Amino acid sequence: MHLRRNLIARCLAVILSSLIVVRPASAQDQRLVLAFYYTWYDTGQWTTDKVPDLPIISYNSRDRETIERHVDQARAAGIDAFVVSWYGPQEENNQTETNFRTLLDVAQAKGLRATVDVDLGASPFLHGAGDVSAALRHVLTVHAQHPAFLRYGGKPLIFFWRQGRFSVETWQAIRAKVDPGHNSLWIAEGVDLDYLAVFDGLHLYNITWDPPSDVSYTLSRWGERVREYNATHATRKLWVATVMPGYDDTKAPGRAHTYRYDRRNGEYYRQTWQAAITSSPDLVIITSFNEWVEGTMIEPSVSYGNLYLDITAQESARYKSAIASEEINPTPTPVATPTATLPSTATLTPSPTVTPSPTATSTATFTPSPTATPTPTATATTTATHTPLPTPASPVATPLPTVTNSSPDSVAGACPIMAVPATVGLVALVLAGGVFVIRASKHRK
Repeated sequence: MHLRRNLIARCLAVILSSLIVVRPASAQDQRLVLAFYYTWYDTGQWTTDKVPDLPIISYNSRDRETIERHVDQARAAGIDAFVVSWYGPQEENNQTETNFRTLLDVAQAKGLRATVDVDLGASPFLHGAGDVSAALRHVLTVHAQHPAFLRYGGKPLIFFWRQGRFSVETWQAIRAKVDPGHNSLWIAEGVDLDYLAVFDGLHLYNITWDPPSDVSYTLSRWGERVREYNATHATRKLWVATVMPGYDDTKAPGRAHTYRYDRRNGEYYRQTWQAAITSSPDLVIITSFNEWVEGTMIEPSVSYGNLYLDITAQESARYKSAIASEEINPTPTPVATPTATLPSTATLTPSPTVTPSPTATSTATFTPSPTATPTPTATATTTATHTPLPTPASPVATPLPTVTNSSPDSVAGACPIMAVPATVGLVALVLAGGVFVIRASKHRK
């Protein structure tokens, strides 16, 4: 009897050793929350005729103390990384480059990460495909080597604004020069899925449209469209869902069409968070931490105090929680042939005039342009199977061979369970007391 108990114990030890999975934490495990961040403000910006609200503390973006305060606020609110609007690598008269360098150093010290949003709509330095190629090469060879640069699945993650300035074919040529092995991840903005032939994911900068739309439908439908693209093309493109507190660009200079969408004292922000979570995103991004000209900031303000950072802390925790994982990763449904198409007529949000003129001492205020957006009209479809970014495969228990050696010194020979596939052994183990898995411990439409 004593020998039998020893043999059973040895059998269970072998099965456990084949089932226990140990793997390092990855970006996917952490469900990252990102926020667009702007580094071009000076103290002359903070007047009520230029922005719809005022920060509690007026600041200059190039002051390290300001960057440190913002990083601390972001970390406390559950934000994992800042995505910085970036004009290119030129240093002279380009605070988006010099301030980004400071941000990386501060972020490293405080446990945040940062990346760039390559701004092809307002940058005065990125004139053609050659300039863009050089800028991206700089990002990958210089900034992406910094420990605080944002990575996802082990790869540097880069956002783009107004990539539609160049054709898909031009982008294919740029990528072939800069990153032919696709060793980084490029996230396009907007509603043109054709760019997914080159880019690795899609986001909508602005989901607060005029006239208003149902944000729940908007985000869920675009999440579905990315997954339908994946199902059709056998790819794994990322869906990055946007959340926003509201919108108010009525003080923005030179815009032919401006509008305001009421924040409803935080209710709208919570609504967009729920819509984002329901859309099964790979990542969530906030528009924005401090885009004051368009009134999308969650930074503490005179009108709202810390309300929006407090809501961000609550919602980001919910998104990252185990309960949220069931909400955002439902049981996959069978892949169906996509039948939905965009409506033939779309409501376009007029593009405002952008007048950036960055200087080293007086920072220009960038006023991003909304992207053309379709008027949502629901067409019933079967949701395609979500295919997230590939992650390193965990070891899988394979069936153990049948052994005829009956020697008591041989664990396999002494254990009858070893003569059947590991799946049967798993059932036996569950009945005996359970299975244990060890995981090592993460402007614009």
